[in-house]
Amino acid sequence: MTLSLWRHPCVTLGTIMGACLAGIAIAWLIVANRAPSLTQFAFERNLIGGAAIVVLMLLPFFLFLGSPARIFLSGVIAWAILAVCYRMLGFVFVGLADRLGAFHLFALGASILGVLAAVQWVALLLLAARRTPLVPTRR
Repeated sequence: MTLSLWRHPCVTLGTIMGACLAGIAIAWLIVANRAPSLTQFAFERNLIGGAAIVVLMLLPFFLFLGSPARIFLSGVIAWAILAVCYRMLGFVFVGLADRLGAFHLFALGASILGVLAAVQWVALLLLAARRTPLVPTRR
């Protein structure tokens, strides 16, 4: 039972994505806090880190293009892993949770993925309605 759960594509992609998101967050925080010589490149650092997270966030949207439930499930798994890692990083970097808590980070990612899944669901409904023309019938 548990082995088949790990073979599910949503769990696999969510776990791999969560590990990658956690790695990006760790690298981002280490560069921001432990490399004072790079403070002059703070804007570029934040832009690259944010872009990498957005690209990874959109990955389930494009991989599971026909299934909004799979988009949401894999994304929530990934963001849960990121939120747990973010919480653990809050113990090392003391002021980290003052700006954005781990639950708020998770809620932010889950809500964005929920909106993406809902947009795709509506688009699939519109495409299905377009394929099946409405034919008026007499009573």
